[in-house]
Amino acid sequence: MVYLFHGTGGSARFAEKVETTDVLNRLVARGYGFVSTSSTERTGNRRWNAADPSLTTNPDLARLARLQAHIVATTPVEANTPLVGIGMSNGARFVTLWGQSWKNAAYPVKAIWASHGRTADPYEPGGQLTVPTVFSTSKNDFTVAPNGVVGSYLRAHNAGTPSEIYVSQERNLNTAQYQRIPGIDQQKANQIFFSLVATGVWDGQGKRIDPDVQDAAAKALGANMPGAVAPQRNEIDSESLLILAVHQFTAEYANQVIAFFDRYVP
Repeated sequence: MVYLFHGTGGSARFAEKVETTDVLNRLVARGYGFVSTSSTERTGNRRWNAADPSLTTNPDLARLARLQAHIVATTPVEANTPLVGIGMSNGARFVTLWGQSWKNAAYPVKAIWASHGRTADPYEPGGQLTVPTVFSTSKNDFTVAPNGVVGSYLRAHNAGTPSEIYVSQERNLNTAQYQRIPGIDQQKANQIFFSLVATGVWDGQGKRIDPDVQDAAAKALGANMPGAVAPQRNEIDSESLLILAVHQFTAEYANQVIAFFDRYVP
């Protein structure tokens, strides 16, 4: 079973995003189930507590333990059903805290995926994170520095923890990326392409001409889009950020991550 953890400002609906759904569909096809819930803190930044490793004093870890007990009591999931975790950004830091804290408490956590986030501080020192971990980041991420994620990977890997790392590269603007979104056909994807070219970030061939990737991301998010694609605007923005290889969850390495999970799930 997969536990899914959103980033800052997110919610359980992280599971419904295009890239996340792609990953989950592949996992479900291989026999995994999944749990998506929101962080306990819902009035401020809506972040997971990635600092406290205690299953009693950390409200997120305590609530998730209660949720796990409820799932075991009310579904076919058993106490020894293998668990894996996926987290994005703040959720990436939290998945390392959750995974290691639960493993230390004898929960059957087998592997985790920390996307665009470093290891949580309590387990950052070499040898503290022992759960097999996939780290991923993006070349142009200006929210969580790629070097920090690579550093977390190296500390885990050099201490002997089974680890892999993947770094997404920037892509040219293209229409196929937007056709991943339900309700976006070729015609609408073409309109999106031309709207984004009009921002001055990309040229007519889809090559980025704005030299500042942070400025490029801001302009892409502020692009004027046709009304016909207004219902899909959030997903359009997500795919634009993915193209720029900034701070965005991607299914690009889903097959590699699933193969990693399968290696440690009996």
